[in-house]
Amino acid sequence: MEKLEKYYNQIKNSPVFFGMNDEELKGLLECFHARIRKYDKEEMIIRQGDIISNIYLILEGAVNIEKDSYWGRRIIISRLGKNDNLALSFVGSKNVESSVDAVAVENTPVLILSYEKCTSMCQNACTRHKVLINNLFQILSKENIELIQKIENVSQKTIRDKLLTFLSNEAQKNRSNSFDINFNRQDLADYLNVDRSAMSFELSKLQKEGLIKYNKNHFELLA
Repeated sequence: MEKLEKYYNQIKNSPVFFGMNDEELKGLLECFHARIRKYDKEEMIIRQGDIISNIYLILEGAVNIEKDSYWGRRIIISRLGKNDNLALSFVGSKNVESSVDAVAVENTPVLILSYEKCTSMCQNACTRHKVLINNLFQILSKENIELIQKIENVSQKTIRDKLLTFLSNEAQKNRSNSFDINFNRQDLADYLNVDRSAMSFELSKLQKEGLIKYNKNHFELLA
């Protein structure tokens, strides 16, 4: 438990364990044989075709959910960070292969839990299991909302509209017209499924038109 103890406060504050006291949380971590693994930058956490049996909680760092086209072009479906979960959508369906890769963007420690143990009620039907299952449903709901936003972003016809929709959604998410995005330029292009040079040209036009201001990954939306 030494490694778990290092991240205990962070684990405790994760949405997965929301509403649990210390005794309940420590009991769950022991029951589920929870462990931490550190993934190096660009290391695969999940590969396309894997049968997934665990839930992965990101403790630090960032992870790209990616897919390569038949011709090898990378598409970033989403980027996950601290306190986000990997594979929850796949792990709930037994023997369904992952259709995506999960790749560490930087050095990333991950808490690994057995999905079967998480969702199988113990004989005493203890409160902590009920709380955990409810939390997992809440997280799935949040993931579905984010997927809808992703579809909205990439379904726009032009690069300009894709950028404006993406930035508008980010502003709403941050509840501010001034915010940082968690993508560099190439990653943003891969996320929106557009050419990087064409996207950079459109960003420059939007800034000249007075619609946005930006510096690296910081953006400000202007009236």
